[in-house]
Amino acid sequence: MKVIIAGGGTGGHIFPAVSVAEEILGRDSSNEVLFVGTKTGLENEILSKRGYRIEHITARGMKGSGMIRSVKAAFAAMNGIFDSMSILKSFKPDFVLGVGGYVSGPMVLAASLRGVPTAICEQNAYPGIANRILGKFVKKVFTTFDAAAAFFPSGKVVMTGNPIRKDILTEKPAGDKTGGLTILIFGGSQGARRLNESVPEALSMLGRNDIEVIHQTGAKDVESVKNAYENYSIPARVMPFIDDMAGSYAEADFVIARSGAGTVAEITALGKPSLLIPYPFATNDHQMANAKALEKAGAAVVMADREAEPGNLREALTNVLQIDKLHTMSRAAKALGRPKAASEIVDRIYMLTGVN
Repeated sequence: MKVIIAGGGTGGHIFPAVSVAEEILGRDSSNEVLFVGTKTGLENEILSKRGYRIEHITARGMKGSGMIRSVKAAFAAMNGIFDSMSILKSFKPDFVLGVGGYVSGPMVLAASLRGVPTAICEQNAYPGIANRILGKFVKKVFTTFDAAAAFFPSGKVVMTGNPIRKDILTEKPAGDKTGGLTILIFGGSQGARRLNESVPEALSMLGRNDIEVIHQTGAKDVESVKNAYENYSIPARVMPFIDDMAGSYAEADFVIARSGAGTVAEITALGKPSLLIPYPFATNDHQMANAKALEKAGAAVVMADREAEPGNLREALTNVLQIDKLHTMSRAAKALGRPKAASEIVDRIYMLTGVN
């Protein structure tokens, strides 16, 4: 079976794609996976390190306003469709999967027009406009949240969850705790200024001496955050980027983070209680919708970015960092998790292609 996986731009799109590719290739050594992205996307760095083949098409986002921007995006989309047609002709895939990012649009649409079975992954509770359009053309829509189903034809929606990297799922949990509390803090691969500025001070205000911190800051704030924890005498491992995310999750008792789809999928699959501070400029405020789904289930506490000052964070953390509360939230998170999402998606791909 030959599969094209189209998408990219951010780790939130790329890592789920890698998870699906791992599952496809792990089932049959004769299977082939081709990734399709853009020349400038983060997918090139991530995929090349893992030895995956990638082809490029022309594409650009349509976010924003203005006639010139819209015209440029439209021309890029048309060029992207022509590029995609050429790739389809040479690779001859049995299936095309779009995993998000504007690059997935031209490829999935081109494949649909050529009669190749297609599907998309919708990772957020509030779908973006590209996936809402593609939902009319594809065979199936794989969703992460129940709320997303309302935006697509009901007969196409399959609730699978968001695929998660195998290393995160297979990392052994940390040993039994002897009383200390490890808090993992991250705001995505680039860090989050709000978390970097407010969280260290908020933790110092708790007046506890049993807390250790793992904090991913992004490149710009690493030194200032290190200095803050040193000044507050809080044991902390501060780094611009966490290479061993699986190991960090395994150590963590509690997570403070943004609420991108990938983060939400990981913390629920692992049963990690959390305080989520959604990125306020996410398209259609989809990170808030993601976070609210966890809060409704009792798995997370949600605080708007504008409210995430040290005093407010201290109050929220005081209420939540209690052993019984953490256990309750952990069970609620685990109940939402879908650790077999990649397997379920590949099962459907086999069904849609008719490959035995």
